[in-house]
Amino acid sequence: RRHPDDFNLPGRSNMTAYKPDIHVYVDTSGSISEDDYAGTVKALIAITRKLNVNLYFTSFSHVMSETTLINARGRTAAQMWNQIKNTPKVTGATDYRQIWNYILADKRRQQEFSLIITDFEWTPPSSRVRHPKNLYYAPCTSMTYAYTRQCAEFFAKRMMHIDSSIRRRMLF
Repeated sequence: RRHPDDFNLPGRSNMTAYKPDIHVYVDTSGSISEDDYAGTVKALIAITRKLNVNLYFTSFSHVMSETTLINARGRTAAQMWNQIKNTPKVTGATDYRQIWNYILADKRRQQEFSLIITDFEWTPPSSRVRHPKNLYYAPCTSMTYAYTRQCAEFFAKRMMHIDSSIRRRMLF
């Protein structure tokens, strides 16, 4: 700063921090309503545009859809909404293990920031399996907090043998 004692004068910042793209896995199982899905997608669009990063979008249930790159740079929210609306959406029961295996199968994906947006209605396997270190969990946007919290607590208790720091990976 030219005048460090005058906080009213704006400083100049040269931020060169790396902003990784975000890979989001959106739960589209039978327990997720259309309102939950739409609210989640709108929140993702807002976050992606604010951060000015690309979004890799995958819907999942017991199967995963193909991943779609949603480019936020220079796009309006409506353009992004249309692109997501045209992506495949799968339905069925919930299974996170396919996502874990998908991430762990590629070194680049292991380095990405990955986020599962879900209602937490899934029981982890009783055996020990590998869990990606850069994978986080967030609740669907329009579900009731009490119910989501109850499901998340059950999920966290059942995940302790797989990842003892799972509570730190749950973003709410």
